[in-house]
Amino acid sequence: MDLRADHSHAGNLALDGFRIVNGQSAGPAPAGVDPALSARTRAANPVSHDVVLQIRILDRLKASPELDASDLSVVVRNRSATLFGSVATEAERNLAQHLATEISGVIQVTNRLKVTTVKETS
Repeated sequence: MDLRADHSHAGNLALDGFRIVNGQSAGPAPAGVDPALSARTRAANPVSHDVVLQIRILDRLKASPELDASDLSVVVRNRSATLFGSVATEAERNLAQHLATEISGVIQVTNRLKVTTVKETS
């Protein structure tokens, strides 16, 4: 979901390329709309900002070649992220937390990842 501030009309939001005015679609957003979330947008809809952060964290985790992110999930609430799931090593666990912490806008990361080792059968 692409959430943008519409700076040409104070207080309006652009969602996926469409302006939202008083909760109603007002047509396509004007060209040159800033893709970054503004402070006004975050304040107007903090839940949407949390969703954006969640997507950014998951994308970053999946993009890391040193990390198997297939069993990871992220919950973001009030800019605080919690990592869930399992990884193969303690190094992957620490890397996931480090990567999530580096995302702009995240103020805290709680790491609830479990390290699971595959036991060999005889």
